[in-house]
Amino acid sequence: MFDEARLEDLRIQVLHSRERAPWLGGDLQTVAHRITYRDLPIPGIETPMQFPLRDGSGDIMTGTLHDPGKGGPLVILLHGVAGSEDSVYIKATARHLAEQGRRVLRLNHRGAGSSLASCSVTYQCAGTAEIIDILDTLPDGLTERGIFLCGFSMGGTILLNTLAELGRDLRICGAMTVSAPLDLIASSSRMNRRRNLIYQKALLGTLMGLERKLCGSGRLLDENPLPRPRSLLEYDELFTAPRHGFANAADYYRRASPFLRLGQIKVPVVMLHAENDPWINSDPYQRVNESGCSNFRIFLTPYGGHVGFHFRGRPRPFFLDVLTHTLGEIGG
Repeated sequence: MFDEARLEDLRIQVLHSRERAPWLGGDLQTVAHRITYRDLPIPGIETPMQFPLRDGSGDIMTGTLHDPGKGGPLVILLHGVAGSEDSVYIKATARHLAEQGRRVLRLNHRGAGSSLASCSVTYQCAGTAEIIDILDTLPDGLTERGIFLCGFSMGGTILLNTLAELGRDLRICGAMTVSAPLDLIASSSRMNRRRNLIYQKALLGTLMGLERKLCGSGRLLDENPLPRPRSLLEYDELFTAPRHGFANAADYYRRASPFLRLGQIKVPVVMLHAENDPWINSDPYQRVNESGCSNFRIFLTPYGGHVGFHFRGRPRPFFLDVLTHTLGEIGG
């Protein structure tokens, strides 16, 4: 499933990685991509895509396909909380893959990005049915070489829950997560620390902007005035949990955490996480590493922040090198 000799070289690179100045510390690593990103063209034929969901809601998810014409597995990118297909790390990853000749789909989660105009609800960590719908409706011509999934932050959580739901699916040749929350209760506790108030304010601003647009569109069934959550925990208590059938935020976190379901995943999965991630704790990754699951490989770096990984001697984020290596491992 994995070539251990080739992975050993990657492990050595992880152990010797050091932060690149001036992005020192987890916080600067986390925000660096917003400051340094250059919006360059992504190679290949660009095709907008729509994916009608099969739950009777009439909702339609959207994305953008980039096809440089060289084949290989289709790589599907899943963005994180308060993001979209236009998040800078998604576009940087798509460009990196397309420059290698790989087909890549930048997906908007339900109610994110351009899909907000055609959806009645927003996405959540247990939203596996939407991803399965998309996998089932992709044209055969895109998937004849297989499908590789890469999820960032919350997108990684959704990805892992989907893989656990699917079990053994021959269409999927592998997957990778970057800075994904495995234990939502622990992640919520970490995010709610006083030091993270500025992050919460920024994320809540984006999420509540989506809620106001949904409310203004008339697609929300609840016509009561929008509440004003003061934290992501309150947001999940007031919006996510009741909207998606959970008793409360604690019930949502418990049922949507992929940690206890990882044993149901049957495809090769690489996980990259930083110990100094200010949002997501690393303890669950250490426990997965100790579990001995043969289809998981954990790369836990001392540095990197949240979806950062800006290291010395590397012109691009380290997660792009890990992704390229992983695709090479599965023959993509």
